[in-house]
Amino acid sequence: MKRKEVSLIALLLCSTFSFAQTISASLKADSSHIQIGDHLTLQLQVDYSKSVIPQLPSLKDTIGNLEVVAVHATDTTTTGDKITLTQNIVASAYDSGTFRAGPVPIIFIQNGISDTLYSNAVWINVNTLDVDTAKPFKPIKAPLKVPYTWNEFLWVIIPVLFLIMLAIAGYLMWKEQQKKKPVLYTRPVPKDPPHIWAIKELKKLEEEKVWQKDEVKLYYSRLTEILRLYLEYRYRWFALEETTEEIEARISDYITKEKAKEMLLEVLRAADLVKFAKVLPMPNHNLSVMETAYKFIEWTKPEEENENKKSVKTT
Repeated sequence: MKRKEVSLIALLLCSTFSFAQTISASLKADSSHIQIGDHLTLQLQVDYSKSVIPQLPSLKDTIGNLEVVAVHATDTTTTGDKITLTQNIVASAYDSGTFRAGPVPIIFIQNGISDTLYSNAVWINVNTLDVDTAKPFKPIKAPLKVPYTWNEFLWVIIPVLFLIMLAIAGYLMWKEQQKKKPVLYTRPVPKDPPHIWAIKELKKLEEEKVWQKDEVKLYYSRLTEILRLYLEYRYRWFALEETTEEIEARISDYITKEKAKEMLLEVLRAADLVKFAKVLPMPNHNLSVMETAYKFIEWTKPEEENENKKSVKTT
């Protein structure tokens, strides 16, 4: 039994010696003395052969009893069969005294066996600021005035620019919509009442003797235009742009007298035959449509006009 135990111990010692030959770790500091709050740079270096797989520890909060400020990326260099890992760690202390950095544990695998190697420890003296108590205390200095930079106003400038661009885009869209809307032109309204105006226009057309000059189409066009404008002035019915069929479909909305409806449609249909079917009516028919137009105006003029005429005849 004693021989077996001795053999086992010898085997372990040989294994540890073998690891020591293939991997090593060291920790160095750029200074051994700092003041409270100053930064200290520690360099962890691991040298190993290609048969070893090392794993550096995650140093986030502390290294020994020093506070970790930052951990830099690992740098790798290869020289023959030797590989070197180097990592810089920035640390600090916020109290005076002697502080220890390390030892840092390095876990590695060699020949399928996992083990841990420790680096050396580094001792750091942290000193306080020298204060001459014999001198009077100085007043606290006011904060230094630092000039503003554009970066400090970006959180305001960017939203404002976005709102301005949004407003411009909205205005351009509104202008585009305004262009698409149809422009409504209002025709001048005559000073005379609609029926008086229509009778004057019919008489003017008669006096010009248009159809007698072989301008029959122009005669019927002007005749129907007078009647359509009369509907607009009398009933606010924009019939000038409507066809005869459209007027016939809506006539009951404005005119209640059946006789007046028949008169208007009779003139409009006769005019359509001349303008579109190129029908050439007889002279007596040209006179007849003018008389029908006069009668239509009489039938549809305001009732108060008819009442006034009756009262004049009675007196």
